[in-house]
Amino acid sequence: MVKPAADNPNHSGDETFDAARPFDSVLCLRDVAPQAPVNLGDTIHLGIRLTLDGDALDEIAWLVGTPRKAAKASACAQREPLLETIRQQLGVWFADPTFAFQLPLAAPRTAFQARLRDALWATHFGDTLTYGDLAKQLNSAPRAVGQALGSNPLPIIVPCHRIISAGINRLTGFNHASNGPMLTLKAWLLEREARA
Repeated sequence: MVKPAADNPNHSGDETFDAARPFDSVLCLRDVAPQAPVNLGDTIHLGIRLTLDGDALDEIAWLVGTPRKAAKASACAQREPLLETIRQQLGVWFADPTFAFQLPLAAPRTAFQARLRDALWATHFGDTLTYGDLAKQLNSAPRAVGQALGSNPLPIIVPCHRIISAGINRLTGFNHASNGPMLTLKAWLLEREARA
């Protein structure tokens, strides 16, 4: 289930992650993707967290609804250029899904997350894999892969939306949601990549 915007940590298994830490920036989807369907553009926000030292992107969290917590103000000038670069590159990607991000990223927290990140980066725009296919690549179980994908701290940059079910209903989950705006978002992301 997707948590309300202010409560969505989108992480698991890391003692150093502080879900109470405010986002460094919160972007409304329509601000970086003006072409997004209206029902998504005003409903979905992206919570951006940098690493504690501010030198890399640590998290992009999909937030449903209006965030109740404001993003913290930049603590120092070195954070502002990276946040602006992230905002700009997200805007470019939403305009052109063939765009390759050039951002410093926090290291994956576990060896499994590192393998998952590499496998997702190998799935090119316009292509999809099933949870089962990805699980075979990672020598894991489809359910474990689905849980890890739902907790992906860097969606879009590490494109977990390209993984779908093998069944008749190909869109069965996204960001720990099985219905609502998150599945609509996943369908829209896949549709726009297929057209690119």
